[in-house]
Amino acid sequence: MIARWFPLFILVCLAGPAMAQDAPAADTPAIEEEASAPTDLGEETLLGQYSPEVQTAAKAWAEAWLQTPRLVSLKAPTDTGDLQALLEDRLKLLGEKTFSNREWKTYWATQSIDSKALSSALTASNGPTDLLASVDAWTALADKKVVNQDGYFEAIELERDALEDRLEAALEAVEAEVVAESITVEDPNPYEARRMRLDDFENDIAGQNAKRTVISSEVTFVQRLLATEEILADALQRDLTLAKTELSIAKSLASSAGAWGTMWTEIEAKTAIKVDKIAAERDYGQTRRRSREVELGLSQSQIKFRDSRIAELEADYQKEGAVGALVQATWSTVLNWLRTELWRIVLGLFAVYIGVRMALRGVMRSTTYILVKTDDDPDNDDDGDQRRKTLADVFQSVAGLTIYIVAGLIALEQVGVNTGPLLGSVAILGLAVSFGAQNLVRDVVNGFFILLENQFAVGDVVTINGNTGTVDRITIRSTWIRSYNGDLHAMPNGGIGTVTNLTRGWSRTVADIGVGYGANIDDVEKVLNQVGVDMYAEEAWQVQLEEAPSFVGVVNLGDSAVGVRMHVMVKPGSQWGAQRELYRRMKVGLDNAGIEIPFPQMVVHNAK
Repeated sequence: MIARWFPLFILVCLAGPAMAQDAPAADTPAIEEEASAPTDLGEETLLGQYSPEVQTAAKAWAEAWLQTPRLVSLKAPTDTGDLQALLEDRLKLLGEKTFSNREWKTYWATQSIDSKALSSALTASNGPTDLLASVDAWTALADKKVVNQDGYFEAIELERDALEDRLEAALEAVEAEVVAESITVEDPNPYEARRMRLDDFENDIAGQNAKRTVISSEVTFVQRLLATEEILADALQRDLTLAKTELSIAKSLASSAGAWGTMWTEIEAKTAIKVDKIAAERDYGQTRRRSREVELGLSQSQIKFRDSRIAELEADYQKEGAVGALVQATWSTVLNWLRTELWRIVLGLFAVYIGVRMALRGVMRSTTYILVKTDDDPDNDDDGDQRRKTLADVFQSVAGLTIYIVAGLIALEQVGVNTGPLLGSVAILGLAVSFGAQNLVRDVVNGFFILLENQFAVGDVVTINGNTGTVDRITIRSTWIRSYNGDLHAMPNGGIGTVTNLTRGWSRTVADIGVGYGANIDDVEKVLNQVGVDMYAEEAWQVQLEEAPSFVGVVNLGDSAVGVRMHVMVKPGSQWGAQRELYRRMKVGLDNAGIEIPFPQMVVHNAK
């Protein structure tokens, strides 16, 4: 197992910087100054020859520069031989690095803001142009540093995606790694030997396909890492250029007098070290990319080898599985069977036949003897004789059936059939007949077809034998439903006739309401359709409704109201809640539109 994953271990290790201790981190997305204890600015004032505004801005900029974030280096994880642990450690390190680079981006954004504030203060104080130009150059540098961080973030994100996909593929490969079982026979006949060879070919082909899948995932993984390296190389090259610009600015300001010059001298020293680290990192990245390209070529060569091996195995499998090979193996097996087994089977079946005839003859003689001994007057056929004869016939039938069953089992054993499972089935059937009687058998059979046809399931709302409720439990013999008020009804499956399932597939909610005869039906239709559209627009009801509730039309002309109807297709089980809400919204909508919902009334006319 370790040997198979060893090339991937090398690739993952190369994803991080495996350089000497004094070399830069290999995959460090942003190489900045190492975090150190803030330098004490002391009591000496920066740019003390200028206005207090300039001094305040300079001090704020210097204090912000001293707040260097912690630098997280993406060093290669220790090779523990566990691929999953290796990938998970790498992902954790990428997460820490992302957090670090966000701090660096914020750091340089702060530098840009403070530099702009210092530049504004110098401009207002008529500061020297060379100092003002250096500060503006530092502002531009900080802005470019902020932008360049996005390239590093992209490289980190791409590598994280590649590692997550590779980790998922590794976990799936481990779950799918199951050793196939082959049929083994000590002394196989030609047909069994052919079947064993086919099983071996299938197992070999499956194994080769599994290995090819692993190598293909490795190829994809390396290709994605190479794409990450390209992005990272561009970001490093830009960072190197920016670092050289940073060094140039620091050198130009290091000659300044006082604490201002001292601070820029320290910046110059740190920046010079940083330029060397970035240059070394860029060179190492090129070496690392070449190593990955070599590994990619090796993996692609392995894929070609696996493809050729799979093609050879499939050709052998097709040859062995051809009709001609099947006929040849079957014919050879039949000939061997005729030579070695046929005479034994014939002799065994003949012995069974003789035994059956003798057993039946013995049963008949025994029955006749018993009847003769128990008959007090052979010439008189009374009711007792008829009862005895009937009992004898039943005994003969049962005994004969038993003899035939035993003989059949022995015959099956003679031809090589395993009767163990058959005996188990007969025992179960006998148990069912002994204890079930008619009602139990009917309950079991009906329950079997209820489950087979999936007429209803636990949780469905059904109406059975006049009882409506939620299916609480289904067994092979009975069904239990709980009504709305909590009553639990237990019904034998044999007594279940028509079943009405109220929550299967979809349901429809119908809502009828009456409006006054003076109402305009067209206006009613517009109002109710708008009610349906508003209800369907709400996210809480979209998950329950299949469509927007719609106006159906006039359904009756009552004594005091015109009956109109709305309906809507809903998810199963949602019809009752949807109906209650629809009635509420219909009432509110009609009230808001000034349409009367009349109550029963009677108009009396007096005849004159």
